Amino acid sequence: MTTSNRSRWRPPIFWAAAILVMTSWPSPGGIPDVTGIDKVAHFGVYAVLGTLVARALLPTRTRSVMAFAFIGIASFGALDEMHQNWIPGRDASVADWIADVSGALVGLAVAPTLLRLTFARQDQPS
Repeated sequence: MTTSNRSRWRPPIFWAAAILVMTSWPSPGGIPDVTGIDKVAHFGVYAVLGTLVARALLPTRTRSVMAFAFIGIASFGALDEMHQNWIPGRDASVADWIADVSGALVGLAVAPTLLRLTFARQDQPS
């Protein structure tokens, strides 16, 4: 793997590590319970991860590579949910995992279009 390829993977690896750190903290008490807000957070966090992975895969992006990336992120999300069983005040939730997977899918699907638009704007003269 070349240096530029490795540097492309730093953001998604950093973001995945940040997810693990965030979900390893005990759940703070006294936070107002707004129905569904945690699902929005799960969706958003994993949409960012999907986007960063899609960006890292830019030079080798094929359907099979993207499918493998989706399976990898979905597995990471499942493992993250399971690890929360051992964190005080947290638990594993299939609904949270579905929000994770949905966000990842959107991130992986939308990122290529966003990247194309970004590169198209950069290629236009000012």
